[in-house]
Amino acid sequence: MNVTIVGGGLTGLTAAYYLGHAKPEWNITLYEQAPRFGGKIQTQRVDDFVVELGPDSYLGRKTEMTDLVHDLGLGDTLVSNETGQAFVYDEGSIHPIPGGSIMGIPTEMMPFVKATLISWSGKLRAGLDYFKKPYELDENGDVSIGHFFQYHLGQEMMDKLIEPLLAGIYGGDIYKISLLSTFPHFIQVEQKYGNMVKGMMAAKMGHSKAGVSKAAKGAVAEGDVPRAGKGIMTDRQFENHEAKSSQTASTNTSSNTSGHATNTSPHRQTSKVQADMASRKGTAAQSGMFRQLTGGLESVITAIVDAMPSNVHLYTGTLVSNIRYVEGMYAIDVENSGNDTCGCQSNANSIKTSSINTDSINADNKGGASGATTDSAIEVLLDKAPAMADHVIIATPPATYTQWFKDDPGFDFLRSMEQSSCAIAIMAFDKSTFDGDLKGSGLLITRKTDTPLTACTILNQKWPQTTPDDKVVLRVFIGKPGNDVVEQYSDEELSELAVEEIQHIMRFSAKPEWVRINRLIHCMPQYNVGHRAGIKAVREHVAENYPNLHLIGTPFDGIGIPDGVKQAKELVQMLVNEK
Repeated sequence: MNVTIVGGGLTGLTAAYYLGHAKPEWNITLYEQAPRFGGKIQTQRVDDFVVELGPDSYLGRKTEMTDLVHDLGLGDTLVSNETGQAFVYDEGSIHPIPGGSIMGIPTEMMPFVKATLISWSGKLRAGLDYFKKPYELDENGDVSIGHFFQYHLGQEMMDKLIEPLLAGIYGGDIYKISLLSTFPHFIQVEQKYGNMVKGMMAAKMGHSKAGVSKAAKGAVAEGDVPRAGKGIMTDRQFENHEAKSSQTASTNTSSNTSGHATNTSPHRQTSKVQADMASRKGTAAQSGMFRQLTGGLESVITAIVDAMPSNVHLYTGTLVSNIRYVEGMYAIDVENSGNDTCGCQSNANSIKTSSINTDSINADNKGGASGATTDSAIEVLLDKAPAMADHVIIATPPATYTQWFKDDPGFDFLRSMEQSSCAIAIMAFDKSTFDGDLKGSGLLITRKTDTPLTACTILNQKWPQTTPDDKVVLRVFIGKPGNDVVEQYSDEELSELAVEEIQHIMRFSAKPEWVRINRLIHCMPQYNVGHRAGIKAVREHVAENYPNLHLIGTPFDGIGIPDGVKQAKELVQMLVNEK
């Protein structure tokens, strides 16, 4: 059986890894268009810093990713974030996010009453939701996040709390993003209890009875509404899961008989490095809701490439230019790819400042997985007949579908899917000369505030293992809907903009030692209203017309790292179960 996987991000690599182990007699080939594996996951080392240019963590209670980490023998490098107060910056003022809220929705009276972020009229309007009826949904049972919460909690709550929290996850227009495809449980809660205030108060009581931790009830949880018994584990369940995973990984590593975990990867942390990391404040405590690895997220990419079974063949810099279904098989045209032009462009650059040598950064700019490229093998594939496959797994961004099935309107929904852009500016400061007020883990920025910035994370306080003790590192997000600075500005202009804006917002004048800019152009699929119905139609069309064609990844069932891993593992399980 010949299987072709298109896309070498974590989703595609996960599918290759588990399928290769489950079906050692199958021949599996994976093609990645970019010159490196990992997609948006990019970790770089700058001196003693661990710099994440893409996502910097994943939600721990979506355990598929943690299971993969343990299977790869990296479980002892997992760390959780330091917890702390988060803030909202609104038109010149910084306010703490009200306590006792779930995803920004109040569930306790006194913390909400005392909150300085919302005016008294805004609080009164939100309280009136107690007398509201359920929102009238469209024919698909859908509504935008913005219109739903505006109806229930009012415009001020939307602008100052709900939008900064929820829109930031998807990087888009909250008045277009589908509630059904992103936070469907809010609809369920509303339908069950009549309105959001009653429903979230009931959810709060459910948390207390089930023993769900404060970390699980945090403000942002990548698409989950933390709720007892329905997809989010209780403390005891989660602790049992992590203990079991650690025990299994330890057994696999010591015996090396499972076929999954090994103790031979050069990317694992040495005992000395682990001891050094453990000595740093906050890295050992499993209290936060998010997970990271001491070697960075790209250590997972490196490990999975290194541990790939022998029946899996990996290629980078390889463009799949066409896929055709011919007489029960798939013909796949493959050619050299000069660069990543698939519609999700990532461009990371160093910006030189007066106190750092840019060349030293570039010298260490070696993504761990980039060493797994196989250019010589790619050349052999060129100018040959199309590769033939019994199964094809596509794990790529939606824009790539413009290259395939061009005459088939059944894929038009994917081809027309909007994708938003953003940029990340990471900047380091000397702690002894930093004159700002470093409170909590970071802040969100309201859309009405006159700045293209959307958020800032204080990395040395949220992820202290990534930063030397004498440094401050800020991770600044740039790019609001309707603002094109990410695509129009040069790297130098973006760097200057990010520094000036965050200096103004956080009220400091210190200059960064270095700045790292990464643009993510058209990289975030937008789950707009109607997304679930559109994806359902695509899948039905594929099932009827393209046997053994499997579509997974960010366009379909979640944009988070664990979502892609889950889709890959579920697909492998389905293929294994087929007779």
